[in-house]
Amino acid sequence: MENALILAGVDGSQNSLLAAGVAARMAALIGARLGLVHVLDEPVLGYWGGLHERMAEGVRAEAERTLADVARRVQDVCGMTPEIFIETGLPEDAIPRVVTREPSVAMVIVGRHGLEGERRARPLHPRTGHVATYLASHLSVPVTCVPPDVAASQICEAIEQLRSGV
Repeated sequence: MENALILAGVDGSQNSLLAAGVAARMAALIGARLGLVHVLDEPVLGYWGGLHERMAEGVRAEAERTLADVARRVQDVCGMTPEIFIETGLPEDAIPRVVTREPSVAMVIVGRHGLEGERRARPLHPRTGHVATYLASHLSVPVTCVPPDVAASQICEAIEQLRSGV
């Protein structure tokens, strides 16, 4: 499986960081590469006076900072350099595009709930978020859904340090 790619969805939520940690641990265990994908939540308003472009640049810059931080931690602690994918659109459309474009993707790992799920006081689907459910039913590769209370033994130490605030 050394050419296989384990792809983790990272949207900046705590649960997505845990998913990246599980993906890093899985990749290390099976000798696969690690990929981190972030789907940009581009602003849909402000098309006048260049406002849309400036807002989109800000969203992209924040995504790049988030992915760079996770990648640096994984590199420093777990000894692997993740491949970075930044896509636009809806996660349920963008992640399958990456899987189609990258035939070495062997598994997709996502958090049970992403950033939107964390913002809600009570998630709409208490067991699984809609993106995880959609991916599991539409992708031709296994999809692992990581709960927010995953055991530390399942996570790359770099991400466990993020969770514990180190």
